[in-house]
Amino acid sequence: MDEFESNVNRLFAEYASSKIAILGIGNELRRDDAVGLAIVDRLSSSIDDPSVVVLNCQNVPENFTGYVKRIKPSCIVLVDAADFGALPGDARIFQLNDLEGSSFTTHKTSLLALGEYLQSEMNCNIFVIGVQPADCNFGSGLSPVAQRASVVVADSISTAINRIRAKKS
Repeated sequence: MDEFESNVNRLFAEYASSKIAILGIGNELRRDDAVGLAIVDRLSSSIDDPSVVVLNCQNVPENFTGYVKRIKPSCIVLVDAADFGALPGDARIFQLNDLEGSSFTTHKTSLLALGEYLQSEMNCNIFVIGVQPADCNFGSGLSPVAQRASVVVADSISTAINRIRAKKS
């Protein structure tokens, strides 16, 4: 996760003085598909900065677009389980155009379509943090590897944001 951590630090350093929206996406009834929700739930209790908005969007992120547009973030980060052919639990940051032509998500609205819509409406930068799932079958609870990844990813994000925000104070 060292490369991931350094990419997280770079991403959030670029938006140190900006409003950021972090949207967790997933389905709690499909095991590791809920990893994005576990990440934002952990972030909600570890980031205390009014310019960082953390939302648990479940599997209907399109229902949150009006709210996101009202808060006018400069950067939106979509967090979701994603099949990008890596080892289960691996996490990566993708730019929106990296998603073209991929079957990256299991949700009705693709992350690419959601991201393109938000980008066109708001002229902001959009990134995706994807975590490779081990098991997206019906059932509840994350697999052990997805649970560990959710902690590592959330802690990397909160550490980067809190460190960067403390420097700007």
